[in-house]
Amino acid sequence: GITTNGLTLERKLPALIDAGLTHVNLSLDTLQDDKFTDITRRKGLKRVLSSIESCVSYLSPPTAPEKVGRVKVNCVVMQHFNTNELRDFVELTKDMNLDVRFIEWMPFSDNGWNDGKFMSYQDMLRAITSDNTPLLSANADLASTLEAAPSLPMVASLQNVPPLPLERISDGPNDTTKWYRVPGYQGRVGFITSMSEHFCGTCNRLRITADGGLKVCLFGGDELSLRDVLRYTDTDDNYSVTDDDLELLIGMAVRKKKAALGGHGDMYGIAKANDNRPMTLIGG
Repeated sequence: GITTNGLTLERKLPALIDAGLTHVNLSLDTLQDDKFTDITRRKGLKRVLSSIESCVSYLSPPTAPEKVGRVKVNCVVMQHFNTNELRDFVELTKDMNLDVRFIEWMPFSDNGWNDGKFMSYQDMLRAITSDNTPLLSANADLASTLEAAPSLPMVASLQNVPPLPLERISDGPNDTTKWYRVPGYQGRVGFITSMSEHFCGTCNRLRITADGGLKVCLFGGDELSLRDVLRYTDTDDNYSVTDDDLELLIGMAVRKKKAALGGHGDMYGIAKANDNRPMTLIGG
């Protein structure tokens, strides 16, 4: 699979599929031309939306089995920026077998994080399903939390999409996403709740950065440089690193993983520590 902004994906898609591509993650934080140009510093929203349609057509048509491939649109949600587009993003799942994932804004180096722009998963649900729209949730605690939460003084659609009912569907045992579906829609809607309801206890993800750093936690500053390990040679002893050495070192790194959120406690601790790379240098 690949993660992409989708700007040039459509013309490259046939060759990528021929090479074995099955899964695509597209990063898209707005469906508005002016905001897209502002945050990306280039025009091209129509090309990205066309890429999404082409990916679904090739990899995830309505009649395709689950194993063929998935197309996911990842949207980082920020107050006063795109919270008025939540239902518009959900509407993308109406006629396409597409996963739209709303991601809570996370603190990383140099991304200007502050809690004034943070929007929790619970508030996203409220905004999408508000005006007394039923939340068909199997999670009684979540439903009661939403009932007790104050109403949000905001508009959740710039395309006049009315409140939408969401029904809870099953997650995988190590899933990082809480999955929902609008009844009758082809696609799914997911929420990555790293800040308000972290899933560190079941997370089994490892990341390798473009320069060879192994990260056992997205929010931890510690890395093991696999690049340096693989390049190591002791000329005096005529020794090079073996697969057994790699297995040992990776195992040690995983066992040193903190219990939750890189050991920082919560989103405020992550922001205060400021000991991580920018997300653009982590990748994924």
